Amino acid sequence: MTDAALAEAPPAWLAYGHPAWMIAALGLCLFAFRIGLSLRRAHRARRPPPRGARALHLRIAKTGVTLALVGAALGPLSVALLRDWTPMSSFHSLLGGIAALLFAGAAIQGRRLERGDNRARNAHALLGGAAVSIALAAAIAGFALLP
Repeated sequence: MTDAALAEAPPAWLAYGHPAWMIAALGLCLFAFRIGLSLRRAHRARRPPPRGARALHLRIAKTGVTLALVGAALGPLSVALLRDWTPMSSFHSLLGGIAALLFAGAAIQGRRLERGDNRARNAHALLGGAAVSIALAAAIAGFALLP
């Protein structure tokens, strides 16, 4: 590699940007999932939910899902621009794409639930649980891609 090419190359640490972003997003999504489970348990037991849990779930989930979806879009860019790999060509990207679709579906159902449509409750729970599970699998599969 020539000195000019080396000077134009992005710093190697940038390759850790997507994984760090997604760890933060997944952490928030896991926290929101935990709160959502407490809300679901309270609903099924016909008792009031923990104080402030619904508002906290909404705030954390909206932030976490937004970060996860932005991170899912930035992943292929990171691979193409920083690593010079073909985007969407790994098992990690397949799982990440599925998780992104599930997160988007959970968000749509969550919005319906937030607006008072209780018919969305089960779909929201299933999509949210599946999204978190597949995202964890994607994170594990991504370890093989770290520099």
